[in-house]
Amino acid sequence: MCFVPTSSRATRKPPKKKASQPAEIPIRIARRERRREQSREEIVAAARRVMLRDGIAATTLDAVAKEVGLTKAALYYYYPSKDALYFELIFGAVEAESRAIHDAVAKTNRGGAALRALIRETVHTFAARMDDFRLTFMHGQVAGSSAVRFGADQFARIRPLNELAYAGATATLAKEWKHARGRAGVEPRLMVFLANVAAVGILTVKGMVESLGDPLLYSDEQLIEGLAQIFEAAATP
Repeated sequence: MCFVPTSSRATRKPPKKKASQPAEIPIRIARRERRREQSREEIVAAARRVMLRDGIAATTLDAVAKEVGLTKAALYYYYPSKDALYFELIFGAVEAESRAIHDAVAKTNRGGAALRALIRETVHTFAARMDDFRLTFMHGQVAGSSAVRFGADQFARIRPLNELAYAGATATLAKEWKHARGRAGVEPRLMVFLANVAAVGILTVKGMVESLGDPLLYSDEQLIEGLAQIFEAAATP
């Protein structure tokens, strides 16, 4: 009979624990998500080209898939309908506008200056990209009953962008109102909304006349300055 010395038992190595999840797995997941996001961006860019070339009504998922170099089935993986794809295009444009307004307003400390910043950034965001402005703001008016339709979930994504764009200027004006109301007597949130609508109006007219080859007599800066002075005066006590 053979006995194992006590000392040898002491030197035995404990069984190895199972290795934890490899660190590279989260990295692979992050890479996969980046590739998916890049694919989404490429699809939206391709959809924009097709819509500008063929018109929204004539745009099909087949045409977009061909433009981006995917099968229709692969395109469906990202966007199940033309409505969903068109919404992403609009969402990206509105988000860019809202963030530009938010960042510009954050640098101001007066209500009138905040309104001026909002007007300026609204016009500047789209003035050099009027095709995007037309796709974003004018499709519904032109297409009528045949316009692309959005659902409640999509509107729920858009509405927070209004808060992103309007909250800063509204808060500044509201703080001033505690001491003295603006000359126009328009409550702060409505004043901010009207300033944005007026700036969109400038872009609408600009888009209409430029597409006809008959540009406005006034430069973008003149239009921005004139509109900003009107709203600054209305906001001043």
